[in-house]
Amino acid sequence: MQTLTSPLQFDLLPHVETVKVALMAELLMPFDSTKDAEMFWKETDTKLFALLPEEMALDSNSLAVISEQFECVESIVHLTENWYLALVITSQDGGGSYLLFQQFIHPLLDQLLTKYNTKGEHYDQ
Repeated sequence: MQTLTSPLQFDLLPHVETVKVALMAELLMPFDSTKDAEMFWKETDTKLFALLPEEMALDSNSLAVISEQFECVESIVHLTENWYLALVITSQDGGGSYLLFQQFIHPLLDQLLTKYNTKGEHYDQ
């Protein structure tokens, strides 16, 4: 799992280009510029946790901790193919944590989608 603390770090992700482009578009949408996004992330301690499928078998304990952190998800957005972006707000100023994950690679992640969907919320399938 990779943890990013800045939108300027998106290029460090080993994900395929289509996932990175969709991720960048989603995360930068509320801002006028990458610089504005960068300032917000720093001021609010916003983070992105990015999971890769090959990491799922290695450390399911870490995945359980992440799953707990994202128990009260604010939103889940379908990015591309079977990649999703979950958001949990952790502070009054709007800061929070994002989780970039792929569907169908671990039951805990699939459960996150199911729980979110059954709360009356909807993610784009």
